[in-house]
Amino acid sequence: MPNSLIKQVLAVSLIWATSVSVSIANADTSFKDTLAVQGLKLEASALNYQADASKGEALANQRCIACHGDAMLGMMKTYPDIKGQKAAYLFKQLVEFKRGDRSDPLMQAQAGMLSEKEMKDVAYYYSTQTASDLSK
Repeated sequence: MPNSLIKQVLAVSLIWATSVSVSIANADTSFKDTLAVQGLKLEASALNYQADASKGEALANQRCIACHGDAMLGMMKTYPDIKGQKAAYLFKQLVEFKRGDRSDPLMQAQAGMLSEKEMKDVAYYYSTQTASDLSK
């Protein structure tokens, strides 16, 4: 491959990578305008909170990984793999577990220990993960 072509490919790759990282950094993480959370009647502070993926990762590694991590998902096919799921959807599910609108003793206990802001962080973190290959 000629050097000029290699340079062009590298330049295009760099531009693409930069635009992807900028779009992720500028993503609206408040979820306030999504259909998933319209009927939840959230407090304004939680509704307008901008989720933080790094805080979500720390919480997920403390509370979620035991059931939703790769090791457990390989053994327990009934546990959902939530990587790559939409953040607003995951947030809504956590809120509904905490409020008792959705029933599962394990998830109600886990969600019950999280604030709505922490739920947003966890949901946003999982939404940034690459979805698993479900064809396996």
